[in-house]
Amino acid sequence: MWPRSPVLLVTGGGGVLGSVLRPALRETYALRVADRAAPQPSWTDEILVGDLTDPGFAAEAVDGVHAVLHLAAHASPRATWSEVAPNIAMTDNILTAAADSGVRQVVLASSNHAAGLDFRLGAHPVDPGEAATSCCPYGAAKLAEEALGQQHALRHGAVVVSLRFGLVGWPLEERDYNAMWLSDRDARALVLAALRATRPGVHFGVSRHAEQYWSLAGARADLGYAPADDLPPGARDLPWAADPPCLMFDPDVRPGPPTDRTP
Repeated sequence: MWPRSPVLLVTGGGGVLGSVLRPALRETYALRVADRAAPQPSWTDEILVGDLTDPGFAAEAVDGVHAVLHLAAHASPRATWSEVAPNIAMTDNILTAAADSGVRQVVLASSNHAAGLDFRLGAHPVDPGEAATSCCPYGAAKLAEEALGQQHALRHGAVVVSLRFGLVGWPLEERDYNAMWLSDRDARALVLAALRATRPGVHFGVSRHAEQYWSLAGARADLGYAPADDLPPGARDLPWAADPPCLMFDPDVRPGPPTDRTP
């Protein structure tokens, strides 16, 4: 027998983004959280601990749920390819399990880094419908995961939405990240909208001020996403990053002069 609320699998639900989203998700869904580490004892959600690179664990996690929110990843623009390659395997396992279990609603956590070099080279606003150029191995892996999601949607008639999240859940400490900041409130609204989507797609996840850099036209039209927040006070006075994590923020990447940092 199903619980009174639909069951949502949240992979990587113990991470930073999962911590931002869980309170809002619980208002609509019964949560099943799959993570590599055991969560806080105070959690009331259903918990599965394991490694999603194991197809058997992925199948166990997906079995019996109504929808999937796949957040689990090694998420760092400084990561090497060998560190982020397992992200692709996890996504493939989750999508395979979703197909086997008949789960038709899947939201994949992608990243602005999937199109980070387009941003750096001045394609403002970056259009998620155009071919993207990543800025780091992490972004390249996210592009591969998006492609898996698109193929899955075509093969199985599923609604797979990839959300290219900006900076969310972390404090703004460097001005570089202003152009991709996403407030907690907007992140929750975006994910809930994506879980209700009726068509597959790829959309950016940023707050209102950053729409000049990352197009939200598709997210507004397809998801009804209407960001409410702008940058917090003092964000424009923050220092630039002394050690940019990837090409998206590297001031030596043209076309701009080395001192031209867009945000």
